[in-house]
Order: sequence, then C-alpha cells, then structure tokens
Amino acid sequence: MKKNLLTAILTGTMLAGMLAGCGGGSDDTKSDGDSSNADGKTVVTLWHSNVSPEVEPFEEMLAEFNEQSKDVYVETEWVAREEQTKQLTIGNMAGELPDMVYVDNPEVISYGEMGVFQDIKELYDAWDENQLLESIINSSCYDGKMYGIPYSCNNLELFYNVDMFEEAELEPPATWDELVSCAEALTKDGVYGMAFSAIKNAECTFQFMPFLWSAEGDWTSMDSEESIKAMTYYSDFVQKKLANKEVLNWSQADVCKQFGSGNCAMMINGSWNVGTLRNDYSDLNFGVVDIPIDKVNASCLGGESICITKDGNAEACMEFIEYFVGKDISGDYTKSISKFSPRSDVDNDELYGDDPVMKTFADALSFTYPRGPYPKWTEVDNAIIEACQASLTSEKTPEQACKDAAATISEIQASLDE
Repeated sequence: MKKNLLTAILTGTMLAGMLAGCGGGSDDTKSDGDSSNADGKTVVTLWHSNVSPEVEPFEEMLAEFNEQSKDVYVETEWVAREEQTKQLTIGNMAGELPDMVYVDNPEVISYGEMGVFQDIKELYDAWDENQLLESIINSSCYDGKMYGIPYSCNNLELFYNVDMFEEAELEPPATWDELVSCAEALTKDGVYGMAFSAIKNAECTFQFMPFLWSAEGDWTSMDSEESIKAMTYYSDFVQKKLANKEVLNWSQADVCKQFGSGNCAMMINGSWNVGTLRNDYSDLNFGVVDIPIDKVNASCLGGESICITKDGNAEACMEFIEYFVGKDISGDYTKSISKFSPRSDVDNDELYGDDPVMKTFADALSFTYPRGPYPKWTEVDNAIIEACQASLTSEKTPEQACKDAAATISEIQASLDE
C-alpha cells in the first residue's frame, strides 16, 4: 500500500519536474482508446510538438501512411513541448494517455521506469528493419528494456566565422589547445572568440558533455581527474574573457544570434541552426568542424523518440513506427527537417554529398552519445548544471564544483539502490 502510494506520488512529482524543450504547431483530434474509423481501421493517437519547418513534411508523411495502411489510421494532437510534462502527468493519473508520444531522448527512461511507457524490446527485435545506430537506440534503453524508438537525431559541432579566420590567417581548430589559441587571437574589438550556452537548463549540460567526454571524464565520475580537467578547460573560456559571461544566460538560439551577428567568432551549436543561419544571416560565411578534442572525439545526442504509452495499442503503433523510421522514409524525411536519421544503413554520402556542412554533423553521429540513459537523469542534469554555473561564475573552483556534483549524484544513485 505504501509502495503504491509512493509510486503514485513520485510519478506525479518527477514528471512535473522534468525539463521540456521548445514547441509550436498544429493539429487533429484525439482518439479515446482503441476505436475504428469509417474504413474499419484501428485508430491510434500520437501527441507531437512539431514546429516549422517540421510541420509540412510530417503532415505529408502522415497522410501517405494513413493512405497506404490497410489496418491503422493515426490521428494526431499537437501538444507544446513546455506543456508535455503537465499533460502526460494529467493523462497518466486520469488514464487518458495517447497511444504514442514524442519524447526528448534524455527523458524517455524516467517515464519508462515509472510505468508510463511500454517496454517494446520484443517488438523492436522482431522488426526486420531495426538497423539503428547503437549509440542512438541506447538512449531509449535501460536495464534490458526499451521504452522508445528514436525517429530523428541531432548533435553538436563547432561553427566558425570563415572571414574572421581568413583575416587572422587561422585554420579551424582540431584540438583543445588550438581552440584556445584561435579564441585568444579572435577576441578583440568587441568580438569574443568563443560562445556556448550555459543557461540554467538542460541546454547547459547538453553543451558541456562533449568537453567532459573528450577528456574521458563522465557524469558517473564527476570528481575524477579527467572530469575536473574538462570543467576547468570549459570555465576558463569565461574566466579568461574569451567568451562573454552572458553565456550563463544565453540559450542555444541566443548563441546562434550572437554568432550570426558577428559578436563571436566561434560557437558550439547544433545542426538545426544551419538552416537558421542560412535563412536569417544569408551573408554570413561560416563553416563547421568537429568539436576540437582533448583525447577523443565526442558530441552530444539530441533528438526525440516515439514512445508507446502503457495502454497504447502496441501492434498498431508499431506499424506506424516501422513505416516512419523505416529505411524508405527515414533518411529523406529527417533531411527535410534539418535533422538526421538514427539508422545505420542510411548513406550520408548520398544524402549530404552536396552539403559539406550538414555532412560534417551526419558523420559525427558515429561519436555522438546520449545523456544517461538513467531513470533520474533530470536530477543528475541539475547537479551538472549547478557545477557548470558555479565554476563559470567562480562561486566554486572547478574541482570543488565537480566534487560537489559527484556527491550529489552519489546520493541520487543511493536513492535508486534503496
């Protein structure tokens, strides 16, 4: 009895505390449980949060699926990303969940372990086109269970202002030392050499993780020599005034605006901003290279999975997922929305051979890793954000910030072991 009550309380509390991303969008009517339409097809409902430029390709793909499927019809309901946690919490408590839902990949395990999503590993294993990149599918797997299937992904790279580099006679950096040298040379006349997002939300951790992993540190060992080295290197950009201290308040979109406006020579940012720069700053001459390394290449995985809720019609949902994430659709669809397919059998040379910028991002998927996966990732995320912000503001030394984060994460793990 106490355990059931605690589970109910934790489900509502943890879901309400999770971070959500951005949203915008469209759409249809929610179905109430298993039902059939006039054609006798099983109707299932998908909650999505697509915004332009994703809306039109999604609606076209969905119409094609509904037309060709003999057995399943997918209805959609648009739910703003910032409302998703609230709506999932309400729906879970009231027993009124959709059949499927888009979920940001770091949050999949938290929902799954609380029983909101089904374990669909057997269905995935039975799918004859389940050739997804291991590092990406792992974002939705935990303890032998699979709670979602990634349908698109993105990652981070280093953008640089080509004109500024040519004027300074510099080559794009490939190592940590070269990145600092370039930032030092380009920080002048009101322009900062480097920019990244260290805002107090999940974007901060997202952008810090490549530095952590490149030094061969990890969130499971924040007090290690490697993790402390990464935090020191990262915070030195602000401490040495090679990056504007306002990075503490800048979202990734803000960083993109700063870069597009010529206020910084380099930035860490995601593939989705390639289109923003091309559309909003068409005169900007920019290039993209892998994030400079300490020991190994590393980037951080962004993107979403489609998850089947606890009462969803799994077989009907899986028919849609197999179509949507299948080899015939996935590559062209994700390219159309400036993201990447999670599939291992997609030919990036063919898809992005005419776009070296996007191909750089696509090729980096081979060393792109997920945050977690972990049932209490939101709590871990908050501990890392606090460490980053404390180190950047000199509230704590990088070493102390990392040690405090490690202690907090140890407590989080202990709560799972109880």
